Amino acid sequence: MRTMRMIAIILCGLFILPLFSSAQRDLSMQAERSGPSDFSDVDAYIAREMKRQRLPGLALAIVQGDRVLYLKGYGQADSSGRPVTPQTPFGLGSIGKSITAIAVLQLAEAGNIDLDAPIQRYLPTEFSGAASITVRQLLNQTSGFSQIATFSSSLSSAGGQEQDALEKNAMSYAERFLNEPNTKTEHPYRYSNANYVLLGYIVQQVSGQSYGDYVKEHIFGPLSMRDSFLTHEEAAAHGLAEPHRRIFGYNAPYDGPYVYIAGDLPAGYHYTTAEDMSRYMIAQLNGGRYAGNAVLSSEGIRLMRTEPVPGTYGMGWSTEQLNGLEVFGSPGGSLGFQAQAFMVPERQLGVIVFANVLDAIDAEFPDTHVITTTYIASGILNLLNGQPAGGAWLSISQKYLFVNGLILVLSAWLVYATMRTAKRCLGPQRPDHSIHRGRSIRVLFKIALHFAILFMILLLSTTQLVPLWHMAIIFQPDVYLWLQIMAFLLALKGIMEIIRLVRSYRQEPRQREMPN
Repeated sequence: MRTMRMIAIILCGLFILPLFSSAQRDLSMQAERSGPSDFSDVDAYIAREMKRQRLPGLALAIVQGDRVLYLKGYGQADSSGRPVTPQTPFGLGSIGKSITAIAVLQLAEAGNIDLDAPIQRYLPTEFSGAASITVRQLLNQTSGFSQIATFSSSLSSAGGQEQDALEKNAMSYAERFLNEPNTKTEHPYRYSNANYVLLGYIVQQVSGQSYGDYVKEHIFGPLSMRDSFLTHEEAAAHGLAEPHRRIFGYNAPYDGPYVYIAGDLPAGYHYTTAEDMSRYMIAQLNGGRYAGNAVLSSEGIRLMRTEPVPGTYGMGWSTEQLNGLEVFGSPGGSLGFQAQAFMVPERQLGVIVFANVLDAIDAEFPDTHVITTTYIASGILNLLNGQPAGGAWLSISQKYLFVNGLILVLSAWLVYATMRTAKRCLGPQRPDHSIHRGRSIRVLFKIALHFAILFMILLLSTTQLVPLWHMAIIFQPDVYLWLQIMAFLLALKGIMEIIRLVRSYRQEPRQREMPN
């Protein structure tokens, strides 16, 4: 999800070290397959990129027209060595916003939702700002809501499976963004999970079903997406790939609460497989139809990929140019999972790539919507179109080599400075001329700076003043640990500087009393 993009802007460029993933097993699945019979170049490219980008596991689906060309799993789904298959569930991330968009458009086509009506019509409580924002603006991410302001609600609903989690988050976002009157009829494009959480809640209000039940019945069912799930608990029971974070560049499994945020479900906490997503992409490329079942009209499918202004956002999808081809799709990221879907209407071609590791360094800077699976999916499209695969400029190992090297240099400098201060503090006291020159205030200010980082870390970690800080800790615990250690060393150095200053003050009268 694009929550990761905001975090990546702050953390990107911070850390990186060499690592290499284990060999991948060949688990090719070619039921429903047509088209080219040799995908060895694709397999070789993925094997190379999994090693360069240190991906534990990866799943791939390629479709063309109404047929599946290729399904395959690579690497390991978990630490037991269980291989990834096309039926292994992964986190879908923000690609799931397109599922929510389909649900809203289905209800619109049934006459139950007016896309240009104020969202106040579908909310149970009166919000003054809801009269100026339409359902269409939520779909196009032009409500004016911000992403950073959603983090506190996301954190509070993490890990839960409560039936009312979506309602709680939707009302929390409504109170945050809609309590103030707003006379504007147009708002700039600004990506925010709050838009799609509110849309999911509107689906519940209008349909009379829970969001999850509606999606299962009206989207997953008609598309035969039998291995797609709306809760982490259900996905885990059906072989969910193990999510990973990168700790100083090394892949570490994560089983904490933030892998699933129940209240943000419609914004991208869906779980699905490469096989199921092959059917979903076929429907997107064929006017909303798969195997004789329609989930949306061809006009609704066209609307999903139509951006109000080029370079912004359609309804669940964005369009862009990729080596001269117009493609539409989306990246997806949630804690421990990443994915990228690309579809090429001109060639009736679709590709989706899943991986079970993600941290901020997977995002490209400054284009933080570009992640590791984005490069891999675009490389596969290039190969299918007879072009060189290309790829990321730097591998994960190269990035972490730079960042870990920077961390090592800064750490060594601080350790050296601390030891030097300790030697001056505990050794024989020499006259400190800074005091005699009237510089004691400046010395005190320098000492105060030694405690500033520790104080700031404690303040941010024990309060919700900056929810982004807590999200950063979740996604980059390695940097947080390093900052804690560095803050402790700085504070220790500051204490020794205080001792040294006190000793200097005590020594000053003695020096005056000493005979010449």
